[in-house]
Amino acid sequence: MRRCFLIVLAVLVAGIAEAREPLRIPLFPEGAPSKNGLEGTPETINDKGYYVGVSEPELEVFLPDSARATGQIMLVVPGGSYEKVCVTYEGYRTAEWLNGEGIVAAVLKYRMPNGHPEIPLEDGVQAMRVLRREARSWGVDPRSVGVMGFSAGGHFVSTLLTEYPDAESRPDFGVLVYPVITMSYSSARTRENLLGARSGDEALRKRYSTCEQVHEGMPEVLLVLCDDDRAVVPENSIRFYRALKKQGVRAAMHIFPQGGHGFWMRERYRYGEETYPLILRWIREHDNTKQSK
Repeated sequence: MRRCFLIVLAVLVAGIAEAREPLRIPLFPEGAPSKNGLEGTPETINDKGYYVGVSEPELEVFLPDSARATGQIMLVVPGGSYEKVCVTYEGYRTAEWLNGEGIVAAVLKYRMPNGHPEIPLEDGVQAMRVLRREARSWGVDPRSVGVMGFSAGGHFVSTLLTEYPDAESRPDFGVLVYPVITMSYSSARTRENLLGARSGDEALRKRYSTCEQVHEGMPEVLLVLCDDDRAVVPENSIRFYRALKKQGVRAAMHIFPQGGHGFWMRERYRYGEETYPLILRWIREHDNTKQSK
């Protein structure tokens, strides 16, 4: 079984090079409403292919073969400690995987907060609005827009899940993979990149700990992580899950025994045969396109 999974994964990875070019959509064609302080600083791509120093966010939308399209779309937000966007495994390989299941994938190249903690929500809200407005042109039902975030991208997504300002920007459901949730348990680097010089302020830490922002009626959430994650300790997800249940929000959490941090789509990860199908099942359970068929 494991050998079979690795063969499938290898095919998916190889397919990235052959996949059609994504649609590239600037989030703020006329300029973002607020600044992150990196404007004028050249955006770079490091030796791993990650975006560094992003100040002009955009969506890279990957469309599946029309014959397999389900009408669902996922906003995919990679991690990177809020200093880079790790688009290889958590972005492009995720898009390839989702496309293979007929799901449109919109990988978000988001702005680095650079000490401006309002930036992630601003980009997330705009991304949701763009996806909903363009959905039908891609064969997507605007009522089937999910969000998926990894590590610091998980914090980004959990912020959007808890603080969306209106119905247009509200995700229909969420998937959080080894997410940063609380500023009490985040790495110092992630916390400082988000909060800047005020990262030691306890009131500010609480304000941007998304487990403190959970409320009744928010989207349903799936959390997936490993017990031996030392970079983003399980207490992050556990606090979020407890907060969800306290508010009566439907949720599920799966903690696998080994895999550490950043296991997503890695061949070394031992529990892929269990992990990827359960996430896909959660996505399919939230397929609202069926309501209109």
